[in-house]
Amino acid sequence: MKKIEKNILCIFIILCPILDMMSFIFRNTFHTNISPSTFLRPIIPTIAMLYVFFKKDKNFKIRLSLIGVIYAVYAILHLLVFKSVITGSSYGGITHEAQYIMNYSYMIVNLILYITVFKDEEDIEKLSKSVLIANVIYITSILIAIVTKTSSSTYIEGMGYKGWFESGNSLGSILILSLFMIMKYIKVPKYRRIAIPTILLEGIFLCTLLGTRVGLLGFILVVILYVMVETIMTLKQKGKINQKVIVGGIVAIATIGLIVVTVGSSTLQRRNHLREIEKNIVDTASQEEAHVTGSILEIKEKIDSDSLEEGYMGQAEKQSILNLYEIANQWGIKNNDQRMQQLIYNTVLIKNQHNPVYLLLGNGHVANFRELVIEMEIPAFLFNFGLVRIYSLFYAICYYFHIWWLFYDKA
Repeated sequence: MKKIEKNILCIFIILCPILDMMSFIFRNTFHTNISPSTFLRPIIPTIAMLYVFFKKDKNFKIRLSLIGVIYAVYAILHLLVFKSVITGSSYGGITHEAQYIMNYSYMIVNLILYITVFKDEEDIEKLSKSVLIANVIYITSILIAIVTKTSSSTYIEGMGYKGWFESGNSLGSILILSLFMIMKYIKVPKYRRIAIPTILLEGIFLCTLLGTRVGLLGFILVVILYVMVETIMTLKQKGKINQKVIVGGIVAIATIGLIVVTVGSSTLQRRNHLREIEKNIVDTASQEEAHVTGSILEIKEKIDSDSLEEGYMGQAEKQSILNLYEIANQWGIKNNDQRMQQLIYNTVLIKNQHNPVYLLLGNGHVANFRELVIEMEIPAFLFNFGLVRIYSLFYAICYYFHIWWLFYDKA
């Protein structure tokens, strides 16, 4: 019975891709934002958390309860801040923002739970096997969706494949992070028959079919890091370099490069498409190619002419749009590089707001204009959710890489 919570959480990892597919299929079939998996997903971690909570000693209960109170207070204060900065241009309302807070809080609860339950190398080994099974489900379902021509496209233009999943970027991130945990099985005879085909299929999918830079560059980075770490560990343990690993890594990257060049890649197709459409956005002030999106350029021109409707943006937001325009022109930023524009805008927005409370608690994720809502998780933690969330993110990164290094001691 003492391993029941570990088994529950391992089952949860295996079920994650199934729950993700359920969510996508249900929402698209019934054209709704609500899905049964939204309510099913928290059940298993909640059961495990309650089991662990009542099983642990009094000090653990006090610490966990204190963390819960802190996050509850943070959520309330953050939503109050959000309510004070929301404008007519905001991408979402307080309900939408509350959903983000709940999702992130749910993630932190899961993180604490997994740290508490999976401590020694034997536990982590069981966890990694669950990740391997989940990856098999992910890549198998994706390939079935592509073959049966039921896969959704990564981009609205119809480019890229992402199977029966909501977000191509999220899917790519999940697979990349999972690869860090299952790459060790290349050296384990018992599991390499499953691991190697899974890794190869995921590599082909990420680099040629998904269509995101996260997929293409992320997989190459995983291979390079695996070769580097394996080389260092072998040199440390045996005093010599494992030439097979280096040659294998070079062959893997060369093979992916050959496939991309000969067969093609949705990522390169997407990049070429963006280069074509960026020429169509012209800055009327200079009659040259603009360095911000067309929508932001339109807002900037209305600010200049003082024709922006009242309440559409606050003074800090207006000034940040003007700053973004100036910096984008100065740096020669591509007008379709929305992530860079988001980063610049949110950076200068914090400066223009002149309020340390926003830096501590965040100024709201969907309080900004739709194209300026940060798509990158790490900057969003700092600018939109505050320093309180940065601590949680740092904790998560340390935990993740701690697991990764432990794998190589056993493999």
